[in-house]
Amino acid sequence: MKTQRITWSEADVRCPFYIADNRTEKSITCEGCGQGTKQITLFPTLVQRDHHMGRYCVRGYESCPLYRCTYACKYADA
Repeated sequence: MKTQRITWSEADVRCPFYIADNRTEKSITCEGCGQGTKQITLFPTLVQRDHHMGRYCVRGYESCPLYRCTYACKYADA
């Protein structure tokens, strides 16, 4: 029986805007829209944070709302 992975490491992440995550604070830090800024997303539970990481940071970052917003801000004129 195949088990589903529920925790992730930085080595698993594919999103180019990912900076770090913190299990204690249940957060993910990404690049922000402005030069030198960061976007910190806080989650109510560690399970929700890990689910978000698996869905967006690891697998489908192109569909992440934060990725799309940051990409549009940084590369709209490119």
